[in-house]
Amino acid sequence: MRSLTPRALAGACALASALAVMAGGHAQGATLKGKVEAGGRGLGFAKVTAYVSGPARARALASGVTGRRGAFTLRFQRPHRASAVVYVVASGGNASARPRQVRLLAVAGPADGLPRRLRVNELATVAAAYSLARFLRGVTVAGTSPGLPNAARTVRNLVTARGTAAQAISTPPNGPDTDSLATFNTLANIVGGCVRGTPRACRRLFRAARPAGERRPRDTLAAVHRIALDPASKARRIFRLRKPPVFRPRLQAAPSSWVLTLKHTDGEFNGPGRMAFDSQGNIWVTNNFLYPPPSTASGPTVIGLDPTGAPREGNPFSGGGILGAWWGIAVDAADRVWLSNFTGDDPSDWNDPDFEGGDNVALLGPDGAPISTDAGYTEGPFLGPQGIAVSRNGDVWFANHTSDTVVRYRGGDPTDSQLISGGGLHNPFAIEIDADGNAWVDNGSLDPSAEGSVTRIDPDGQITDTYPVPEMRSPQGIAFDSAGDLWVASLEDDNVTWLDPEGDVKGQFRVPSIEGPWSIAIDGDDNVWVASFVGRKVTKLCGGPSARCPRGLGTGDPISPPLTGFGNGGLQHITAVQVDQSGNVWAANNWAQVSPTIGGDGLVEFIGAAAPVRTPLIGPPEPPG
Repeated sequence: MRSLTPRALAGACALASALAVMAGGHAQGATLKGKVEAGGRGLGFAKVTAYVSGPARARALASGVTGRRGAFTLRFQRPHRASAVVYVVASGGNASARPRQVRLLAVAGPADGLPRRLRVNELATVAAAYSLARFLRGVTVAGTSPGLPNAARTVRNLVTARGTAAQAISTPPNGPDTDSLATFNTLANIVGGCVRGTPRACRRLFRAARPAGERRPRDTLAAVHRIALDPASKARRIFRLRKPPVFRPRLQAAPSSWVLTLKHTDGEFNGPGRMAFDSQGNIWVTNNFLYPPPSTASGPTVIGLDPTGAPREGNPFSGGGILGAWWGIAVDAADRVWLSNFTGDDPSDWNDPDFEGGDNVALLGPDGAPISTDAGYTEGPFLGPQGIAVSRNGDVWFANHTSDTVVRYRGGDPTDSQLISGGGLHNPFAIEIDADGNAWVDNGSLDPSAEGSVTRIDPDGQITDTYPVPEMRSPQGIAFDSAGDLWVASLEDDNVTWLDPEGDVKGQFRVPSIEGPWSIAIDGDDNVWVASFVGRKVTKLCGGPSARCPRGLGTGDPISPPLTGFGNGGLQHITAVQVDQSGNVWAANNWAQVSPTIGGDGLVEFIGAAAPVRTPLIGPPEPPG
């Protein structure tokens, strides 16, 4: 009998070891069958590998090679962590492109919900590249929970395990009502244009997807991932690439950007004002008005959604004194939901000279059950409360918009309240807490005749100073970055103002896409997101010196298209923008029509568009984990 060479022996041992692992996995766990396709046809002889995500890196579970028509079977031990994400990467195969240019990826899902069959194709690759945009490095998907598993669940809003467009993106309020489905399909066709095209077609894709100053992507997955990370770059050039019409409908003209969005209207929305996220990524949304539209009576509910935008069991939630909570919402460290009732039972319209506003706030538990009584908490006193912020020491702060005061609940205890007045407080609207525990409030909201200002209140509730800001009228939303700088969106003058921790103006920025800005958010890279109420669009600006911006851009420069911002055809008059732990940006369609008033219809999610932040947001933004 011929003896084996050392190399052959090593290979045989490796093969035996792999077969043993696969057999053990088969006996204990999972079998995943599927097919790799490109251009609507099976991709034969491609290498397929199943991976499981980890906090810092991914681990291979099983590998194989597709048959002549693209079929594969992988057997592996089911991961112990239910939140771990299992996904399949396919490379090479009998495509027209060079093998090293071809790489497709499909998410099977969190380990507690794996399908039996999975199709790896262009739609699955685009869905993964966007949903996992902030967790993907090469073929490694890694990150912490709940951000990563929530991002994996978002994939199923875009593509089914069978590789077809999912119902959420295919039907109203998306489908024919926005450009999301056509954008999704066009991106998939562009990927297919490389895989089933020539090596030259792939090189054109890689050049178009190359970020300024960075290396060119070398495969299809890397290329579409770069597009997801910088969707405004070279939009027209990308549209001109080869794109066989396998997936329909598709875009008929170049978009201003390749941002991918989903609109969510299921939840009994009538004028969602602002949203906040809890530690698990659930979304809590204020509802201005009584459902259904076109009622403009004070709304007695708050909307609770899961991280994918689907209504939670028990939605909408009521009780605890909720009545007309417009813009005031915050989640504390215990995942309790605080709501301020701006209109309450005041019979006057909010813009009537006789309007005084609501006189209470409400508190719900993490499950939506009311903690406050049916009368809410009235200790304060309150009058037209709007913005809410939570300090790291547990204090809860409220801006009393119609009474020029601020209320502080020490440790979140309504029986230990403090009323703060004077010192320049005037029509306070938003309130945020800096890293030192100071509360900052903007003044002059919805009063264009007054010069805008910001007031700083120390952690003991003493006003330390008020800082007037020239050329700032009707400041609305404010937000801190990680450096301690404050960013302010002013509705009347289309300005975004940048102030240092001492209240000195460092810059004021006007961008054509910013029209009547109402809300502002800072992502995990310290870049600035602005929601335009009048212009009905979202703008992304390069943030302060610590921000990660595309090469050549400086603080205040638009990263989104300067004229159009980001949009999808589903945006209305927006009053809030926020970033979640998966890197999705959410905008609130507050008003569908200004006069006569008709409440907005839901939320719009910009998938994977921002660097994630830890939630609930308490103080300046921090990376998850």
